[in-house]
Amino acid sequence: MENGGLEAASTGLREGLSSVGRDGLSLDWGAGMTTYESKTADEVGEYFDDRSWLFGLSGFNLHIGYFDDEKPDTDPKERHTEVMIEAAELGAGSRLLDVGCGFGRPAVAAAKTTGAQVLGINVSAEQVRQGQKLAEEAGVSELVSFEQADGMALPYPDGSFDAVWASEAIMYMSDRPKALREIERVLVPGGRFVLSDYAEREDLSDEQRTALKEGFTVEALPTIEGYRGLLLDAGLEITRFEDATAHLHRSAARIPEVLDEKYAYIAERGGKEFADEFKEMLSKVGVLEGEVLGYVIAVGRKAAEPRA
Repeated sequence: MENGGLEAASTGLREGLSSVGRDGLSLDWGAGMTTYESKTADEVGEYFDDRSWLFGLSGFNLHIGYFDDEKPDTDPKERHTEVMIEAAELGAGSRLLDVGCGFGRPAVAAAKTTGAQVLGINVSAEQVRQGQKLAEEAGVSELVSFEQADGMALPYPDGSFDAVWASEAIMYMSDRPKALREIERVLVPGGRFVLSDYAEREDLSDEQRTALKEGFTVEALPTIEGYRGLLLDAGLEITRFEDATAHLHRSAARIPEVLDEKYAYIAERGGKEFADEFKEMLSKVGVLEGEVLGYVIAVGRKAAEPRA
C-alpha cells in the first residue's frame, strides 16, 4: 500500500461501501446534502480491496459502539449489533439482507443468534471473501452468504427479504433516495428496514467540511431529520427513530486511546509519514464526532398492502 493520502487512511476504517454512482457523475443528494463527485462502484471496490488491512484496527466490526448501561459487560460494538438484530425482529428462517456488510461480523451474529438466513452485500471482493471465511469459521456458512452487489441497484426480485439493514452505509450512497427505494422494493409487505448512520447536527464550517471529506470521503451527510424524510419518501412507516448521538460521542472519546495503541502497527505497515498523517486525520474526525456530527438509529416498516 502507498504511504500517502489522508483519504486512503480514513476510508479504510469506515463501513464497506455498498454503492456509489456507476457513472461517476455528480448527483444531488437532497435532504440536507450537497453535490459531490462520486466514484464508480468498481473503483470503490478496488480501493477497499487494496486497503483491507486497515479494517483490522476496528476488529472487523465496522460501526460505532452502543453503550447500554444496563449491559455494562457487553462490548459496545457487539451491543450495537444486538440492537439491530432486535429491531429487525428476526427468527429462524427469516431472510435478512445486510447492505454494506463490511467484513460480515454483524451478519454472522444475526444468523447465530436467530437462525435467520442472511445475505451480506458489498462492492469489495476482499470483504466478501473475508465474510465468507468468517461464516465458515463460525459454523454458519449454511445460513450466511456474501456477494458483490450494488446497493442502489439490488439484483433481487421484489419482496425477497423479511428484513434489511444498513449500518453506516447509506451515508456513502451517491443517490440515497434511490437506495432507500430499492430497499423498500425488496422487502416483503410488512418487512422491516433498520438504519444506523451518521448525520449532521449543525452547519459545518469550511474546515469541518474538509475534515469530513478527508475522514469519510463524503462532503455532506443528511441531517437527523433528513433521514426521517428519506425513510418516509421511500414509503416506509417509521416505527422507531432514535437520536443516538450520545453513543457517537462516547465512541469518539475512545479515539485517542485507539490511536496510541495502533500507531506502531500502522507505521510498520504504511510507514511513519503515513501513520502520522493518519493520526492527524483521525484526531480531526474525533473532534467532528464529538462536536458537530450526530447519529441515527431508525426502523421503517413497509406497508402490509401495496401502495395505491
